[in-house]
Amino acid sequence: MFGVRRFAARAASVRYYSAVAKRYDLFGYEVSTATGPYIEAIKKAEYYDDAGEVIVEMNLANCPPDLTTYNALLERICNAKSKQSTPIPGENRFTAMMDVLEEMDARSGIKPDAESWGYVLKDLVNDGDFRMGHVCIEGMKAVGVTPDAAMVSAVEAAAAKAKASGTEFPAALKKAAPESFDTKAWGI
Repeated sequence: MFGVRRFAARAASVRYYSAVAKRYDLFGYEVSTATGPYIEAIKKAEYYDDAGEVIVEMNLANCPPDLTTYNALLERICNAKSKQSTPIPGENRFTAMMDVLEEMDARSGIKPDAESWGYVLKDLVNDGDFRMGHVCIEGMKAVGVTPDAAMVSAVEAAAAKAKASGTEFPAALKKAAPESFDTKAWGI
């Protein structure tokens, strides 16, 4: 009988301590979950390269980014002036955002949500890239995320505007088509 009481008491204490226990990484170091100051630093970053450096600082401090932190980074990439104080020729916010989404999923095991994908779609709409906008919308649907109706409408409006102005297809495609290629059949 005494053994049963001792077992029950021990089980209760294990439940209590596991509820308030600290998290440790693979090497036995304590993992911090205090992401608030880092999120504030990301939001204050003028350039999105600086916001990315905050993620590096978090990892060095053994404070892995969570979904809220990654969404703050995506928002900063979408709304920052540029990557750095001197714009880099060919810099691409879309590529930077896709790198973040890949890091979220592959490295951290965090699935991007509607807000995450929404920043990517917003950037494509701001750039007028309706082609990649369509790809992004289909990608969102494929992973079970419902795209924002206003963003879908904005992508459709950009596509309609391009069609009306005759710029629906890139000029490079028109130049690359051989003379024998029936461009009218393809709408080019």
